Amino acid sequence: MRTLLAALLLDAGRVVSVEALKDAMWGGAPPASAQPSLHNHVARLRRLLDDPERLVTVPTGYVLRVGEGELDVQVFDARTAAARAAHARRDWERVVRECTAALALWRGTPLAGLPAEVGGYALVRRLREARLLLLEWRYDAELALDGGRLAGLVPELAALAAEYPLREGYHRQLMLALHRTGRQAEALVVHRDLRARLVEELGVEPGRAVREAHVEVLRGSGEGAGDEGPGGPEGSGGSACPEGLAGVGGHSGGPGVPVSSSGVAGLSEAAGVPGVPGVPGDGVSGGPGGPGGAGGAGEGGVAGDGGGGSGPAAGVSAVPRPAQLPPPPAHFTGRTDVRDELLRVLTRRPRPAVPAVAVISGTAGVGKSALALHVAHMLTERFSDGQLHIGLHGATPGTAPLTPAQALTALLRDLGTAPRDIPEHPGSAAALLRSLLAPTRTLLVLDDAVNAAQVRPLLPAGTGCAVIVTSRSPLAALDGAARFPLGPLSGEESAALLRAASGRDGLDAGHPLVALTGRLPLALRIVAARLAARRALTPDVLAGQLSAADSRLSHLEYDDLSVRRSLAVALDALAASDREADRDAALALCRIGALDRPGYGVPLLARLIGTDEPRAEAALDRLVDVALMEETAYGRYVPHDLVRDFARERAADADADADADADADADGTGGDPS
Repeated sequence: MRTLLAALLLDAGRVVSVEALKDAMWGGAPPASAQPSLHNHVARLRRLLDDPERLVTVPTGYVLRVGEGELDVQVFDARTAAARAAHARRDWERVVRECTAALALWRGTPLAGLPAEVGGYALVRRLREARLLLLEWRYDAELALDGGRLAGLVPELAALAAEYPLREGYHRQLMLALHRTGRQAEALVVHRDLRARLVEELGVEPGRAVREAHVEVLRGSGEGAGDEGPGGPEGSGGSACPEGLAGVGGHSGGPGVPVSSSGVAGLSEAAGVPGVPGVPGDGVSGGPGGPGGAGGAGEGGVAGDGGGGSGPAAGVSAVPRPAQLPPPPAHFTGRTDVRDELLRVLTRRPRPAVPAVAVISGTAGVGKSALALHVAHMLTERFSDGQLHIGLHGATPGTAPLTPAQALTALLRDLGTAPRDIPEHPGSAAALLRSLLAPTRTLLVLDDAVNAAQVRPLLPAGTGCAVIVTSRSPLAALDGAARFPLGPLSGEESAALLRAASGRDGLDAGHPLVALTGRLPLALRIVAARLAARRALTPDVLAGQLSAADSRLSHLEYDDLSVRRSLAVALDALAASDREADRDAALALCRIGALDRPGYGVPLLARLIGTDEPRAEAALDRLVDVALMEETAYGRYVPHDLVRDFARERAADADADADADADADADGTGGDPS
């Protein structure tokens, strides 16, 4: 009963299908009596609810009607929103009230004690993160109010800091609570331990807020930045910040965000643009890597000021530039012509107010991200103000794509903007991002985009910036971008990648492994990893296994690499879409796998999916757009070899499901849910 109620409440007000309820209650293996048993459980639940209009039967399932504010989750979300707004206004008393009311609803882990098949993983993650934010906001408010509870905060914050060793907010608050209750030495130990952990485990320094708290503690214990000496404003070398105060770009520091001797981000007036912290104004050429930035302020110089060392920004030190690029691909092979053209596009003289934008597109595993990183590392010196990298999760298994608002928040934080200073409205956040990047020479790598709408708000406006976007789609709606569609490697390039990644000599373009992998870089890497892991496994034996298998995809999986999983993300997203063309495209790929012809035209596919030709053409165009098909000539559509294998698997699964449904109907276990 609890499982049934939870499954209905997770989709309150919406239809929950009979099949979904069976999966939730019996773990995907419902007994023969599942249908009448479900009916009995629903009847019992109706009696318990004591409201005939509450739980309604519809043709495909059931709807549990819930009014506004009847669910504790709705109340929790409303309180959280109110607390967020009060925190932004610095209404600390309201913050305490709203946070306390929201946290009072908490009863341990959401959905605890229910089977995993009920689902709700995203909801649980969201609620857990909201709880942690509420605690952080409440402690911010209590520290700001500085009431009589400071000493009582210490054990609570110590427990949270121990439970979440990489969450800087709790460590910052613990430092301040210790310091303000006369325990400066212990506060400094908290900072030392946090900094050591971040540097050793992640290779980053603490963020700006932690650095500010550290300076407060140092000053309180007589070790802060003084008025003289080499570390102070009057000194001739270094910054006014103590060791460890300057963060690493991409964590919480960023270009053009000066840090004063008190550890506080420089005033916007000092930076030259009122209301936009850290954006250099007139007289500043370049960002933190140029004059007036981290690279341009010499010893004892001025960061963030275009003058000669006087003015409100004198004596400050810019946060180092971001350098977020993951390591370059170890065995990058081929793509010479595409690489050279990418370099030309990204380094050519820009048009006024238009940055260079390049879109690298292609099917799953074709090497889009590898090419983007390879080129980006070649351009690090040209884009001296930093390199930003963000994964947009357009095709990440088990992860929803980032919304533009989420991506903007991440980029702004990486550029040193305090969370409280990030606008909630995406349009305002995009404007702030453009303002911060406008005077800089920064390279952005936007990896794994889902569509143009996700990318458009993230584009800078400065002519000194450039953007590399990777996506399965060519993002044709993204105006002004140069497009680089990738296909499989050549035979020689494929053999070279196999030799380099596997450490096996003697593999040439004619070896069967080259053809059996479809010359797809991901498949080649998986084969090479299997050869490297098992020295006794010869290339010829592995080729025999691949050619003898009903589906090569079962052999093209190793560790976290999987061709099947990469292809499934795109198809599953189409099948779950609200758009008719997307659902038609998912159905079309299964029918293509059942027919298994060399190529397909619109009239044939229209007959296969039982629709008219315009609708069939729209479905095929969507398959091309997500790189599951290629239009080799107008009206002629051909899948990649491994996509063809994947389509066969999905067609076989669909046939098996149809047979199972037919058997269920014959047994009398199917039928109307009522």
